Amino acid sequence: MSGTSFDGVDAALIETDGHYHIKFLDSVYVPYSKSERKFFMGSILKSFKDLTKVINNKHKIAIERLLKKTGFNANKIDLIGVHGQTFFHRPKEGWTWQYISVEGLMKRFKTNFISDFRLNDINNGGEGAPLVPIFHAKISKNFIDTFPLAILNIGGVCNATIIKRENSFQGYDVGPGNGPLDALVYKKLKTEYDRDGDIAKYGKVDKNISKKILIRISKLSKESSYDRKELDELCIYETRNLKIEDALITIINTIADLVYKKLKESNPKTIILVGGGRKNLTLKKHINKKFKSIVLTAEDVGWDGDSLEAQAFGYLAVRSYLGLNITYPKTTGVKSPISGGVLHTFNK
Repeated sequence: MSGTSFDGVDAALIETDGHYHIKFLDSVYVPYSKSERKFFMGSILKSFKDLTKVINNKHKIAIERLLKKTGFNANKIDLIGVHGQTFFHRPKEGWTWQYISVEGLMKRFKTNFISDFRLNDINNGGEGAPLVPIFHAKISKNFIDTFPLAILNIGGVCNATIIKRENSFQGYDVGPGNGPLDALVYKKLKTEYDRDGDIAKYGKVDKNISKKILIRISKLSKESSYDRKELDELCIYETRNLKIEDALITIINTIADLVYKKLKESNPKTIILVGGGRKNLTLKKHINKKFKSIVLTAEDVGWDGDSLEAQAFGYLAVRSYLGLNITYPKTTGVKSPISGGVLHTFNK
């Protein structure tokens, strides 16, 4: 899994039947270097050759390291699910682009692969996102006492899974996540991200600009998913005249307002933060303040927050292989529950 933040590649090994049996075994993380991140932060099309080479190589390294760490041979792995790197996500226009060269990985690891998880949903009128709610619902079966439960995934884009009761869930994109924060810090300071939100905590919220961003985001889409680059550009443009700390805290305030606006109707008893954004303590503080201290992180409930999304796509790969549903009307807006993913069969 290479997330929309383009910080690195997460690989996780799980054992699952595609239903309730989900056993997390281990994971690794392979970061992109500063020079490699430049390819993504600039024009994707201009740097396409170099960028795709980096993405393919990092995925190969991540899988190799995970196999070495766990002591598994590739021929003992039944299936590898690869999401790839999202370049563009334009569901309103009927397309989405997640890049990965499966052919090269198949030659190296000699096993079956599943890719293009969003394609079938898009082709059937869905928005292709979010995909992980079914996984969130399954791993939350031990938290029945905390329902309604909200799992807030703060990656490049922020999305939420709402679990009302067992086997009753919905999911949707909330709005910007780490994307504009990371892009702004990189643009202004040539730094990868604002560690722990330490820069933002010294800023002052510009409420007028925060409100303007909210209004513009509300006009972007009436459906459930967003394009990261579109959100990044919007947030950076509107805060362009602010000092870096004021711009960051203004965007954080906007994210917290969006989270509160979209989650309050579900009246969650608990909110669990997952994704890289859970480590931004300033963002967590703002969200917690909105919801009167019901916010936890993945680690608080015993989950490996760094690899959770990689685990999810391993789980989705197995469901895809078995022909089980992965997207639903209340997650992506598709008309009826459907499976997805493209199977690449390795012929020995």
